Amino acid sequence: MTLWITLGYFFHGLAFFTLGLAIIFLHSRSRRILLARRLSWLSIFAFFEALLAWHDLLSLGRESPLLPFWALPPLQAVGYAFLLAFGCQMLLPDEETARVKRLPLWTNLLWAVPYGLAVAWAAPDLTGVTAMAQSWVRYGLALPGSLLTAVGLYRQGYQAIQLETRRRIHRYLRLIEIMVVLFGVLNGLLAPATPFFSTARGNSGWLAWLTPEWLWAAVGTGLAVGLTRTLTTIQVAIEQWIEGVERLQTLATDRERIGRELHDGIIQSIYASGLLLESVLPVIPNDPVRAQAQLGRVMDNLNETIQDIRRYIFDLRSDMPDDDLRSGIERLLRDFRINTLLETEVRVEGNPVEITSVERRRHIFQIVREALANTARHARAQWVCVALEYTAETLEITISDDGIGMETLLVSKGYGLRNIRERARLLDGALRIESAPGAGVTLHLSVPY
Repeated sequence: MTLWITLGYFFHGLAFFTLGLAIIFLHSRSRRILLARRLSWLSIFAFFEALLAWHDLLSLGRESPLLPFWALPPLQAVGYAFLLAFGCQMLLPDEETARVKRLPLWTNLLWAVPYGLAVAWAAPDLTGVTAMAQSWVRYGLALPGSLLTAVGLYRQGYQAIQLETRRRIHRYLRLIEIMVVLFGVLNGLLAPATPFFSTARGNSGWLAWLTPEWLWAAVGTGLAVGLTRTLTTIQVAIEQWIEGVERLQTLATDRERIGRELHDGIIQSIYASGLLLESVLPVIPNDPVRAQAQLGRVMDNLNETIQDIRRYIFDLRSDMPDDDLRSGIERLLRDFRINTLLETEVRVEGNPVEITSVERRRHIFQIVREALANTARHARAQWVCVALEYTAETLEITISDDGIGMETLLVSKGYGLRNIRERARLLDGALRIESAPGAGVTLHLSVPY
């Protein structure tokens, strides 16, 4: 039984210590979530609870505890005061939470002063004073703090979280609320017996077989699991929403670019060809040679327009490859070679590392496609190479051609280069473009795995 109790104390402390660490991590990672921004006080409570549990563990088998027994109620009071303040904070609107910032300090001061006087008055026999203090701490701080926290979490779940997300975290919120209420109830049931609370604790021994240490461990574990799953689920939902917004923004940018370029390029070319055809009609009877020359110009313009349309079709194809990077890029280059008749090459160096995210692979494919489209439109190149280099931490992608190059890189004005830069940002990648007149263009993209 001693080993069972020892393990109970250990896991009691471990559960609440893990809860405190999880809250610190989630607080820094999920600050955009209102619930996460208010968790810092709950972590202080969790660390104090772990400290008290491990103190009891280390005091087992000793003639006297590590700390004087009169020092334990103040430690409990500090931890439970932060739990009470957290519960009050959860019930208030965000703009009014400043009102309870000093609640833990004033609560402990109001409690510590009479407790210090009682200790000084009753010394050296402090057994009754400490028992009474522990009962007041549990009934005056832990129990109301737990109930306020449960109610506050319930309200936050319905006021600050959207319906769809709330459905996904419903069971985790209920788990947290149940564990918090159980924490308060256990504090009431396990408070030391005093003249004021003679029936509060299991004085008759009916709770002895439940091993309270393991009950505390179960409560702490439930709180840690519930909070972690709740906040990570909300964070994932937020990230998915942000990713969807960014995808829509990128799509809108693509549509705007293509609409403008279609208007400025293809439509204008067709309109010009139509004007030339109109000018040919009156010339045919009088000057057939001149008419034939103008018809040749019209045919050349239409052929160029057809090539432009084929390039846009290549750029707009929605069936993005979902296979691995090398085979997907080889497919892109094969289509590119068929449409432009340029020579293409793929190079792979290093040990290939699989990029499991379909969204990230598609961003890479779109960057390659955009770079190839720019080469077809502007470079006057005869050869294009796409090189993949797998390093220890990043994928290095290099797209180069032997075209005419360009004197300046107007990344902010060119739609194609702007889209490449935006996709590189979504990949958390580093983009570098090198070019000089007559030296072609080389695009370097470094993408972390």
